[in-house]
Amino acid sequence: MELKSNFGGKSSLDQDRSAIDKIQNELKMIFFKVNQQLLKEEEQSIILNLLAIIIQFFQATYIIFNRQTWKVWQTFEVTEWLNKIFGYSMLVPYFQMLSFPALVAMMYVCLGLVVFAFMLIFLLSYRLKSAFTWPIYILRILVQMFLSVFYMPIMDLFFSLIACTTDENGNTINQIFIDITCWQGVHIVHGIVSILAIIIFYLFCITFALIYYEPRYLPKQPLSKKSGRNLAVFLTYELVMIICYTFMVGRYYDYLFILIILVGSFTIFWKMHIENPHNNVYIAKMWSMLVSVNMWSVILLCFAKFLEGQLFFGTIYAWLSGLPLMIVAVLKTEKLNYDLLLTNLNKVTDPQEVLNLTNHLIKLFYIQDSDSQLMIDGFLEIHRATCAREDCYLKQKKLPNQRLAKPFFKDQSLQERDVDLLMVLGQIYFNQIKRFPNEIALRLRYSLFLLDLMKQRQQALNELIQSETLCPSLDNEFIIFRYKKVIEDEMNQAQNENLGNLDVATELAFQNHMRSFQNKIERATLMHMDFWSQLQEDSPDLGKMNNIGAKINLAIIQVEELWNKMQMMTQNLPKAMRLYAKFIQEVLQDKDYGEELLEKARRLQQQNSKNKNKQMISILSGEDLSQEPNATTLVSTAVEKFAQIINLNLSCCNMFGYSKSEMINRKINIFMPNLYQKFHDSYVEHFLQTNDNKNINKERLIYIKLKSNYIAPCFLMLKIIQSLDDNLQLAAQFRLPKIFKPTCYIILDSDETIDSISASCISMLNIDQKMISHKKMSLIDIFPKFEENKAQYLTKGGGLLQFSSYSTQFSNSNITEEKEHEQITFMCYMTELELLANNHPLKSGSSLQFKFYPQRSMYSGEFVADTNSQRVDQTILWDQNDQSSMISSNQIDVLNTGNLRSQVKTDKSEEQNLNSKINYGEGIKILRLFENRIQDIDDKDDMMSDDEELGKNSVFQNNIEQAIDNDQQRNDQNNIFRSRKNLFQIINSNQTPKVITKLGWTANILALILIVLSFVDFFMIYEQYDDIYNTIILVKNQNQRNAELQTITTTVQNLLMLNLDVWQLKTDNDKATYETTQKIKLNNSITNVDNLNKELMLSSVTLSDSILSMMRTDIVIMKSSDGNEQLYDLSEAIQQIISKSLIIRDKSITNINMQDIDVNFVLYNSLNSLIYQLRLFSTLYANELRVKTQNNGQTFLIILGVSTAAIGLGLIIMIIAMISVSKNQEEVLAMFLDLPEKTVKYLYNKSENFISNLQMGEDDEMMSEIDDIEKEEQEELNKTLKTKRKKKKFKNTNKDQRNFIFGIFFVLLITQGYFVLNYILSHTFLSNLDQMIPEINATARAESFYRFVDIGERALFLDRNQTIMNQDAYTMVKNNLNALYVLDSSMHQEHSLNVEITNQIYLDAFKEIFMSQPCTILATIMFEVNEQECQTFADGAIYQGMAVGVARYFENLRYIMTIYDQFWNNSKVNFTQLTRGFATFKNITKNSDNTTNYVLNLNNFNHTKEARQMQDNYHRGTFRYLIKKMIEGIYQDMESSKTQLLAFFIVFDVLLFVIYFILWLPLVVKMTKDIWRTRSMIMMIPLRVIQNIRSIKAYIKDNIQVNEIDV
Repeated sequence: MELKSNFGGKSSLDQDRSAIDKIQNELKMIFFKVNQQLLKEEEQSIILNLLAIIIQFFQATYIIFNRQTWKVWQTFEVTEWLNKIFGYSMLVPYFQMLSFPALVAMMYVCLGLVVFAFMLIFLLSYRLKSAFTWPIYILRILVQMFLSVFYMPIMDLFFSLIACTTDENGNTINQIFIDITCWQGVHIVHGIVSILAIIIFYLFCITFALIYYEPRYLPKQPLSKKSGRNLAVFLTYELVMIICYTFMVGRYYDYLFILIILVGSFTIFWKMHIENPHNNVYIAKMWSMLVSVNMWSVILLCFAKFLEGQLFFGTIYAWLSGLPLMIVAVLKTEKLNYDLLLTNLNKVTDPQEVLNLTNHLIKLFYIQDSDSQLMIDGFLEIHRATCAREDCYLKQKKLPNQRLAKPFFKDQSLQERDVDLLMVLGQIYFNQIKRFPNEIALRLRYSLFLLDLMKQRQQALNELIQSETLCPSLDNEFIIFRYKKVIEDEMNQAQNENLGNLDVATELAFQNHMRSFQNKIERATLMHMDFWSQLQEDSPDLGKMNNIGAKINLAIIQVEELWNKMQMMTQNLPKAMRLYAKFIQEVLQDKDYGEELLEKARRLQQQNSKNKNKQMISILSGEDLSQEPNATTLVSTAVEKFAQIINLNLSCCNMFGYSKSEMINRKINIFMPNLYQKFHDSYVEHFLQTNDNKNINKERLIYIKLKSNYIAPCFLMLKIIQSLDDNLQLAAQFRLPKIFKPTCYIILDSDETIDSISASCISMLNIDQKMISHKKMSLIDIFPKFEENKAQYLTKGGGLLQFSSYSTQFSNSNITEEKEHEQITFMCYMTELELLANNHPLKSGSSLQFKFYPQRSMYSGEFVADTNSQRVDQTILWDQNDQSSMISSNQIDVLNTGNLRSQVKTDKSEEQNLNSKINYGEGIKILRLFENRIQDIDDKDDMMSDDEELGKNSVFQNNIEQAIDNDQQRNDQNNIFRSRKNLFQIINSNQTPKVITKLGWTANILALILIVLSFVDFFMIYEQYDDIYNTIILVKNQNQRNAELQTITTTVQNLLMLNLDVWQLKTDNDKATYETTQKIKLNNSITNVDNLNKELMLSSVTLSDSILSMMRTDIVIMKSSDGNEQLYDLSEAIQQIISKSLIIRDKSITNINMQDIDVNFVLYNSLNSLIYQLRLFSTLYANELRVKTQNNGQTFLIILGVSTAAIGLGLIIMIIAMISVSKNQEEVLAMFLDLPEKTVKYLYNKSENFISNLQMGEDDEMMSEIDDIEKEEQEELNKTLKTKRKKKKFKNTNKDQRNFIFGIFFVLLITQGYFVLNYILSHTFLSNLDQMIPEINATARAESFYRFVDIGERALFLDRNQTIMNQDAYTMVKNNLNALYVLDSSMHQEHSLNVEITNQIYLDAFKEIFMSQPCTILATIMFEVNEQECQTFADGAIYQGMAVGVARYFENLRYIMTIYDQFWNNSKVNFTQLTRGFATFKNITKNSDNTTNYVLNLNNFNHTKEARQMQDNYHRGTFRYLIKKMIEGIYQDMESSKTQLLAFFIVFDVLLFVIYFILWLPLVVKMTKDIWRTRSMIMMIPLRVIQNIRSIKAYIKDNIQVNEIDV
């Protein structure tokens, strides 16, 4: 018979489901499982929840007085104060007082908390069985905080970063920090991150708001509420309000804002106050207060907007006054909901009305006060009058066949009102679900009602399953998911407690499981056939075998899970156990376990008929009684047949001695002793009224009356059964106890008259039924002194009791003796118990158990409570070596009843008195060999137990025996091939494989290294960018300090020339004005130098050791007026110049001359050693900038190298591990190739025969004829073991390994790409910056260098013999002119080279200054120049661009030096002819020294004046503006680079998070399960085959057992 499997390919379900659906379902299950853990045993403090709501009240009120709307109230002094008060509940106001970076940092902290919550969710989803509970606690706290006090502050914080507005200049700025420009630079990244954070945080909170609550009515739990959608609406309202007051800036948005907030406040008022979702009264009141005050506030806000200042004033005061009144009104108001109780269910069109009514009725049911009970009574009356259904419970309640419905309820405290309400609620749910079959919420409420109140778990589970088919929403789907698990666990626990008893609903579910069980077994068998069929091919495909093996493993797991579920439902499943055993035997090839299950099934079948201690009554109809082997009867509870027998089986007839016709339709009390008969009907009635189910489904001891009128002890089990006509029936099953000793039973009435006796009383007490029926016989007749000591018998210690009989016979298997007029003394114990029958007290006796010790001539006994509910404990009654007999008496009295059970033994001393009798056994002993000793079997004192003998053995002998036992146990454990069970335990140990552990550690270390490197890389780049930027500022400040120092020198020269009367100033007023102007400039320069010097000295920029050493070393030679030279460090030298300049500033103009020591000090030292060292320091700072750019690039290269090495090493290790995993899986699969052909065919045939028998329904035996096949298999095995077989060639089309390696390589390549990209970005920026350093240096030095050329030239004019930079002045001036030209040329050349890499800001500035007209810019930044003067200055040269102006400046300087060459040492030169009208001669020296006069007059040439003015006004402004714009451009480029790096850093970390938690952890779990699954495939090979194939045994020993699961 050829069978083909349909399970080889993908199922249609898998094909239809898209990847998105799978991911969505997986994420949903992750959230569901984690949330189920969070809600498990959740106990929250109501006080903390109330405090959280109060804080939320402040936050919600902040919406009314937020930063945009508090002015709407038009009472600024009050509303501004309220804005600050309610703002304390938010986060932004705190950081508003700090800085924007602090706000950004807090934003990332909050985002980190959200990400951390997600991390905990994924961690818990994959490690739910972890012993660590701290993730649950932390996540629970985070979820609670996010859903309450943290939600609005965090959301407002996220929005504050993108809260932008437009200023008067049209720039987009932040509303809170107006100095922050929005959507530029790094703010772009922060803005994008904040937007993503808003989306993620909102989805997180909405998801948990919908599912994180308790849907059952538990009024003491804060989380108990009807739905989570109300909270989701409230959170959405807060989000909308934050969006409104963030982006609706300006008064023209007030009307729209008020409209939105009015709609929103009304919505949350309806959701939280009207619908009232919370079940806890305090939580509900607080939420009602919150939304009511919010609604009140919004209404008054509307008044303030529309009517404030027109009809009345002070709306805010009305709000403040009405606030406490509103709170008190909400707290005092009670919702009675009378309208709900008047709902006409016949006309309901909205299922929500049904839900509101049922929820309110359940609430009233739990309150249980007088008001709620009155309301319930009123509802029941209204429902009785309005219910139009014929099967209405209240209408049919008084009918006879409905009064037995109450025993369904196990709660004995339920009153009749409560039962009526629950029955009506059940009918309402049931009937309304028929009207609204697609209403999921109604079905869910019905299922919770069945679970909590009706205790009908299976029906509740059925409703949940039905709801699952209706496409529920997320929140309803979670309720279904959670409570299916809860109900199944409770059902399993209940069934285990009830020893497998099944109710009707569970029986139906069990039948469904049975059918599914058979289908899954069939499916698994077909998969096995596919596997063995694939293995029979010439070149088996290991990849296909692995895939089929995975499906087999999944199918077997499903079979085992269903089997375990069925076992939890009941242990009485011999048919399913037999099917499962055959499946294990013939398909899974586990002979031992299969035979064990078959034996267990056989024992279970026998147990159902013999061992009735665990017997369950499985009666579903009267026809089933014939199949019951025990005595069973059905009793009706209907009025017309109340307490009558309606059916019984033949075993019952045999037990009682009646025929079936004699018992049918007779009262059940015919089986009871006379004293019980008259009370039994009342007892049953009382049982039905009080719902007392404590004796249902429990076995208890009673006394029955047989047809012969004698009583007998019997065990009874009762069960309530629902009949087809909706009546209740009582099923009674009887079992006689096993009695090993003769015992008699006596029942007494209240007068201590014997009412009933057992048949054993005839032989033991010489009384029979005729004697007590014809004549009343009292207990005193048998026990004469019973009445005297009755009080003593009622005590705990008891007392002696005398028994008298004229003829008593004691029987034993060995001795028979007859005595007359014997007196027996024994201890007697009595007690009184009270039963309730027909609401009257009824006394019932308890068991007294006696034990007689002949050696001591005494009786001992104990009282066993509740005779009718306890089994007789026979272990304490009899000594096996004693000759004994028993007597028992029971006493039951309506008012005062005791139960006496006596057991009488023959006194051994009496035997010794029978000297007249011959003892033929005297002197004969029975001996036995025990523990190497011959002992007398009758000598009890010499008997030794095993434990005693063991204690008497020697220590050495005990140690040897213990060692032998340990070695034997160790050998049994080590020999894993001894049994399939041992092999199964080793192979399926489900321990984490070492290779997976190593792989996990490698991935964790690699992830940690990558995170650390990413942080180090990012923050190092940030830090080094800042350091480079600060170094650029340092270079700028250093050169600006040089320029300011030279400005001081220029000012001193100007004052000196003013004193020398060089300047052509006509009046003294002009001279005084000039003097004042120059001294102001001198003072400003001194101040600037001092400030710049402080900035340079206090700078935190890291400098090289050479610079720091030079700064601390005395390297500047300062020459005093007396000609002495002294060394100072640079700072001291500058301070010397400043101090001397301050002195000069305060001197009169007449004292400023060449002979003045201060003037001479400043002019000489500022032009020699000081300027040399200043230029040297400028060069060093520029070199420091170059070194930092180059060294930082090397640092980034090192980080790149470390990351590459770490990723490469991790990749190698992970690839090796992946290959190891795949190799081990391939080795396991390759072992199947060692199986002989006939073995594979044999296994295939076994599966085929099993599936054939299963499909044909031959499940009783399903055995195959396999003896011949087994012989052939063994012969084939022997042949293959003796000969060298050529192993089959195989192929492996499994692409999982390649895909995994490719995926890991791709992921690591992406991570490495981040570091490469970081390196490229930083290296490119630093390379560009390094290329720009010459231009930066030239632009920064230009001002001071231009100034120095002018100073040098004028110093030359003043004194030809003065040195400049310790060289000849004339030579230095000529050289400076050439160097200045080179500087200007290099600056333009470098700029042309850097056009492609220079920021547009500097390009535009350079073009405007040099190529366009710079007058507008210079007039803006230089207050000494206006635009009109600039346009006409130097014949419009400046207006044409500084390129023309600088060229004219060079020409002027060269022309002046040319004239100087003509004037020097040539007193006869024609001044007028050489000046050509550019200057007017002035006798400055007041003598005939024409050479000096001519040279000094050069200062008054038009060229000199133009150059001097150009230097003071235009050059200074030009180069300071250019260096400023250059730094701005560099800063912008740096910020752009930082923004890119920050964006990549965030994306990289998010990517790492996604890769690790969403991709890697599931992959590790999958690989671990793949290893376990592949390893478990070994168990598909029969144990006897494994034992005979050496290669398989060697692999298991070497790779699994020895290495401790190192696969």
